[in-house]
Amino acid sequence: MISILKGFFKLIRVELCLFATIGLFVSGILAEDLTGFQWEFLIAFLIIFFSAAGSLAINDYFDFEIDRENQRKDRPIVLGLISRKTALYTGILFLVTVVILSIFLNLPAMILALTCISIIYLYSLGLKRIFLFKNLLIAGSYSATILFGSLISDSFLEPITIYFAIMGFIIGLGSEIMFDIADIEGDKVRRVITIPNKFGTKKAAILSIFTYFVIIVLDPLPFYVFIDSRFYFDYVFLALICIPILGYIILSISLFRNQTKENTVKLRKLIFLVMQIGTIAYLLGALV
Repeated sequence: MISILKGFFKLIRVELCLFATIGLFVSGILAEDLTGFQWEFLIAFLIIFFSAAGSLAINDYFDFEIDRENQRKDRPIVLGLISRKTALYTGILFLVTVVILSIFLNLPAMILALTCISIIYLYSLGLKRIFLFKNLLIAGSYSATILFGSLISDSFLEPITIYFAIMGFIIGLGSEIMFDIADIEGDKVRRVITIPNKFGTKKAAILSIFTYFVIIVLDPLPFYVFIDSRFYFDYVFLALICIPILGYIILSISLFRNQTKENTVKLRKLIFLVMQIGTIAYLLGALV
């Protein structure tokens, strides 16, 4: 029983599912819609969590043969901790759960949720082999989560939320391009065409670094440009946002110098940390 539970949690990658929900709450706070416990945000949280978990389960189901060839030790089906059938049933169950939960949301939020979950599952079924689709989908999911959080209560998109969603798309795109550098060999086996295996790791790194440079410019912009009064000439926000900016600079230098799998795997952990610090900077800027 313990091994089955272990396999199940490795299948749905709880930490990634929880990470996917962060944008929802950040958006709700930035939009000043989330001020306490609200049932619609609980439903939205479950929708995002189950969408991510279900798509990961379905993805592992379809990638089993390739993951086995690549000896993926991080895949529970390959390790024999859980069966392919269980992964398939998990994906279907979570899909049905998300559809049912979406009914309890307002119309714009429901349409966004159902559209996104449909695209995510189609991605696992084969759309991921389309050049750039994988990168754009993941980047879009960052933005969709943020926009989703702003639509939950009042169906209105605030300027700061739209701005934050744009940054989410850019950083999501840059990160995915960098992640593809680490996964280049596996993607070749999967017959997934990515920027690194089409144009080389150096050009992919430069493109990824360019997106980080754009974020470095955009991150502090609400301090100088009036987008939201809570950030405009707020020196606390400016001081806080300088921390992730420094992180992006360090990450970019490292990526430019070294595109090996070992280094990009390390940078994958760093980028998640930098993004979280940036999110906290915006949260504190909105709350303090």
